[in-house]
Amino acid sequence: MSEASSPECQLLKPLLRGPWSRGPCGRGPWGLERGLSAPDASSLQLSEMVSLPVLIKHSVTAPLITHVSLVNKAVVDFFFTELGVEKHFEALRHFLLMEDGEFAQSLSDLIFEKMGSGQTPGELLTPLVLNSILNKALQYSLHGDSPLASNFTFALRFLPETFHPHAPDSLNCLELRYKVDWPLNIIITDSCMNKYNRLFSFLLQLKHMVWSLRDVWFHLKRTAVVKGAGGSVQFRQLQLYRHEMQHFVKVIQGYLSSQILQVSWSEFITKLCSATDLDAIHLLHADYLNRAIFRGLLTDKAAPVMNIIHSIFSLILKFRAQLIALPWERHQGEAVHPSFIAMQQSYNTFKYYSHFLFKVVTKLVNRGYQPHLEDFLLRINFNNYYKDS
Repeated sequence: MSEASSPECQLLKPLLRGPWSRGPCGRGPWGLERGLSAPDASSLQLSEMVSLPVLIKHSVTAPLITHVSLVNKAVVDFFFTELGVEKHFEALRHFLLMEDGEFAQSLSDLIFEKMGSGQTPGELLTPLVLNSILNKALQYSLHGDSPLASNFTFALRFLPETFHPHAPDSLNCLELRYKVDWPLNIIITDSCMNKYNRLFSFLLQLKHMVWSLRDVWFHLKRTAVVKGAGGSVQFRQLQLYRHEMQHFVKVIQGYLSSQILQVSWSEFITKLCSATDLDAIHLLHADYLNRAIFRGLLTDKAAPVMNIIHSIFSLILKFRAQLIALPWERHQGEAVHPSFIAMQQSYNTFKYYSHFLFKVVTKLVNRGYQPHLEDFLLRINFNNYYKDS
């Protein structure tokens, strides 16, 4: 039996007439059509035979659902049109996720040049120095003239006693905060900002590796010019070591850029278009960040992989420290470095860890765990270097 021919609908027919009636019985909420008389006494007597839940369903629930839908649409329009929540998402992507390349390059160069010059945490991690670095980086930024750029400020979780020269996470004490006022903080919560800063800390570590290897290249280039070491066997060997380390860092950079800045963001924006209420926007934003952390290998399950990557980062920093610690010398007419054997050992350990990482990721991909790692595997082994060796 159809819903329209059910006993309760038959009983409600004399009452459910009018321009507002849109229910399963044929019309909908209570109302009087133009030119029709009000329900007579017999109709009202019939209504007494209908159960209360049925009456509530047709007279209260349906209009209430309609009004809730209208209110949700108005709230969503307010957040997107009046508050511009999408622009805030873009600002967080530009700066905290380092999508703005000019900003990320300037920020990392300014910070790591000061660290490389020997500044202590007490000298570098002060509000005056940090805000000066941030303002200069925003000046170089492609989006630095945005009114939302002024919402960013540096903050310290804690002040370390020293910067360990071989620790890639020396700046984990630093976070980039974003000022969010009500009602936007309903969407961009403190929990979301903590996740953004976890990604920011790892991306800053990666920028540290890029800066360190570029500094190694500058030192080697200067040595070739000043010391005439261009034809040295050790010099050429160190350049090969540096090149392989740089390839690894660029692979990680390319992977994160693809999976976080492109894939995760594209999925988020596509789903955001279909958001129908405030809860949906909040959940979609939280899901976007969770996916970014998952693909960025920052979850507890991915900790073994991340530990290997951190060990490799530490070896890169060690390699640079060994190179710049002592000057080159001349031995039997050829330029040699006093720490060459130590740097060779650092490279061999790097090679062991990078091959081990390749094996671990290969096994994870073969088991179907974290499919996005296929992208990483393709990038690191593009020419079958690790597979053939």
